[in-house]
Amino acid sequence: MKVINENISLEKSLSGLLKKYNVESRTDFQLTHKDYSEGLLLIAGRQMIDSTNLENKIPLLIHRLKRKFIELKKIVEEGTIENVSMFRFSCMGAKDIWDLKSLLYQELDLCEFIGGGKINSFNAVFSENKAGNVILRLDNNILCSVEVSAQMPVGSYLTDRHEIIAQRGVASDLVVDTMIPQSSIYGYVESGRFEYRDVDMELFGLDELQTDHVRAAFHVLNDPKVAEQWKLQHNRLVKIINKVFESDKERKKVILNEQ
Repeated sequence: MKVINENISLEKSLSGLLKKYNVESRTDFQLTHKDYSEGLLLIAGRQMIDSTNLENKIPLLIHRLKRKFIELKKIVEEGTIENVSMFRFSCMGAKDIWDLKSLLYQELDLCEFIGGGKINSFNAVFSENKAGNVILRLDNNILCSVEVSAQMPVGSYLTDRHEIIAQRGVASDLVVDTMIPQSSIYGYVESGRFEYRDVDMELFGLDELQTDHVRAAFHVLNDPKVAEQWKLQHNRLVKIINKVFESDKERKKVILNEQ
């Protein structure tokens, strides 16, 4: 297996996982979220959102592997809370990493992933392509409110909250009355406060987003069927996001006739 030498720390980490768990990649690969190249390309990030021409490229739905979202999905599927009526999702990202499209890409997919349905209508309002709100409904009648903002200071962690409201019970990926995700370690020095959020003992040293990229890439190399599923979902999301911005521009509700 030959690894194209770019974003070497990510690819070394991915190669280490493949070796540890005896997963063989039969083709060259490159792990990046900045540009494209030939061969099997594992991509996640803002530039992927604008392309439906995947060829040998595999989009990474990295959020689908995060434990908090997997647990929320289980809570809905197993009926821990009964008769889900509404999702209230919010997500704010640093302006040097995220834009509205990339934030919507994640949040709209989470609505379908956690809710177990397909988006069939929505109404969107944005402010100068910096922040906005999308009200949407899934085909199983769950109503979703999605708030996004790409105005967080440079270097900020992604700040999100996902709340599920049901006829009987509520669920959230944050503790009650908590506004922002907690970090693992906080340090205080004369120059100010610093924090660490190490979330994976096998990928020590990578930040949270890098860890998510490597884990998602490992997942699709370990199970090729997932790659095809994610490509199909990527195409759906790209089309839906384009229509979401049309909804904002034309100030009208959009109904999807074909999923």
